[in-house]
This record gives sequence, structure tokens and C-alpha cells, in this order.
Amino acid sequence: MTSDPAVLRLTVRQLLEVPRFRLRLVAGEGGLDRPIRWAHSTELLDPGPYLRGNEIVLTVGASLRDPETCTSFADSVRASRASAIGYGIGDVTDEAPEALCRVCDRLGLPLMEVPPEVPFLSFTEWFAERLASTRDERHEREETGRLLRMVREGLASAEVLRPRIDESGLDHASLLAIAMDVPEVDFPGLLGVDDDTAILISNDAHAWAEPAGIGSPGPLEHLPLSMTECLSALDVARRTGGVVHASDLATFPALLGRLTQEQLAPFVDQIARPLSEYDVAHGTRLTETLRTFLDMGGAVGATSRALFLHPNTLRHRLARIERLTGHNPLQFEDRVALAIAVWAGR
Repeated sequence: MTSDPAVLRLTVRQLLEVPRFRLRLVAGEGGLDRPIRWAHSTELLDPGPYLRGNEIVLTVGASLRDPETCTSFADSVRASRASAIGYGIGDVTDEAPEALCRVCDRLGLPLMEVPPEVPFLSFTEWFAERLASTRDERHEREETGRLLRMVREGLASAEVLRPRIDESGLDHASLLAIAMDVPEVDFPGLLGVDDDTAILISNDAHAWAEPAGIGSPGPLEHLPLSMTECLSALDVARRTGGVVHASDLATFPALLGRLTQEQLAPFVDQIARPLSEYDVAHGTRLTETLRTFLDMGGAVGATSRALFLHPNTLRHRLARIERLTGHNPLQFEDRVALAIAVWAGR
């Protein structure tokens, strides 16, 4: 059985909570958050060659007759990257051996007692059912993701989404798209997955997992634009963290946030670095002066007052900045380049 990322979302802790198994943890509490994807039953002292990782290894302890065999068995299970041991009580012993409990505690390997009335076969059947349902759900999400992409790219009308939106119980008047990394949990709405990105159609701008991009709300025919917005916003959110809304995209910081390090490098190398190196070498404050000048909207008077400088002193500094960078702070287009450099240099 292959290791399926979707199945690996299950942990030992969650398996303990499955009612049908009535498992009781007796050792190894430190490993409860390990992923678990399959079950393997064995009475071998060295089951390692038959394990592929992230299993619960089931045994009735027929070979675990003394502390040495208990240690050997637990070490083999742990070395094979299995996640837990399920000990079937009632066949050989009425409880898990104390020696096995001790070594599992030492290894941080969860050890659970399986009641006599729970057959080991029920574990593999349950995992198989879960795997099938997970794959069905993933297939449905991928199909929805392909449909959403077609609508976004203009290859299909947003009307094709109406039946699925109706099934999700969404209000057609205020639909918005949310782009995020593929989530571990379900959110209310219509969720589609496209490669490593999930798009959720929702009425709730707060139904997301960070980082996320939120498109603007609107009726059904607005969805293509909302999806385009949310993907652009997600690109910024992945660079800067947090959640970015469509309304945040039409800002200077958001525009800069969409630039790559390679695109920003010339502004750093040709503008920000020469200024900072000159400040270090000569004890000047050209970078601080430029930053304040930009914050003041390029106003000489306001900047002079903020820095407690005579206007002529400020103009001398601005002229020095132009000589070092080739960009005149008093010219709008040059000031934009200087602003990008200051932002990138931070």
C-alpha cells in the first residue's frame, strides 16, 4: 500500500478516538501526533522487512515472552518508521507486557491495547474504506478545480457552477473566491483543487487558512474576476504571509510584493546599497533622508521640518543622492525607483 498524503493526515491520536476500535493507550504518549496510514499484523520479532512506514503494527504478543524480546520487537517497529503498536489482549496475555510498555515509553512509540472482540482484520478494512473515500473526495475536488479554472480562463460560463453552488447552499448574490494552499480541513462552500492551490467559493471572507488571497464579492457572473483576484492576492500572501484581499492589490506595497527577488535586485544593487555604503563610510544619513523625503510625498519643506534641517541642506543631500544613484528625488519617475529601492532595502 502506497503512502498517500491525504491518508497521512490521520494521526495516532485520531485513531485512538475511532469508536469501533475501543483502543486504550498504555504507553508512548509522546508519539500521538505521528501520521498513520495502514495496519499490519505480525507475530515476528523483526517485522521491519514487511513495513513501509506509518503503520500500526498489530500483535497478540505470541513471541514477546521476556523483556529482551519485547525490546527487540519495539526497536524493530520504531526503526522501520511505523507509528504505533496495537497489542491484542485476551489471546496470550490479559494486558500488554510491562516490559513492552517500558520500552515503548522510552522510544516514544504509542502502545495501545486492542480488545479481544476487535479483530485485526477490521483495521485493514477500515483503512481501505477510508482510503477509497479519501480518493473519491480528492477526485471530486480536482474535478471542481478544473471546472473553476475553465471558468476563470473564459473557457466556460460561470453558469456551469450554478448546480454545485446550489448544492453547497451558497447565496448567489455575494459569492467570493478564496485561494489558499490545499487545506487539511473542510471549509463551508465549494472547494476545488488545482495542483498545490485550492480555490474555495464561499460567502464568508473569513473561511480560510493562511496564507490566503481573498477575491471581491459579487453575483455569479462576477466569479471569474474574483478568482483572478484571489490568485493574485495569494501570490502576494505567499511572499509576505497572512491574508491579502483584492482591495489590497491596488496599492504600492502590494505591487512591490508581487516582484521577485531577482526583479528587485537591481534597485538594491544600484540604489539602496550605494547609499547605505556611503552612509557607513562617511557617517552621513542619506538613506534616512531619502526615506523621510519619500514619506513626506517629496515635499522639501515638510521633510526639512521633520529632519530639523535647513531646506538648502536638504537640497544638498538630495543632490548627493542623485550623484550616487543616478536618480533625481525631485523627479516623479526617479522618485518611484528610489521608493522601490528603499522598500526592497528594508
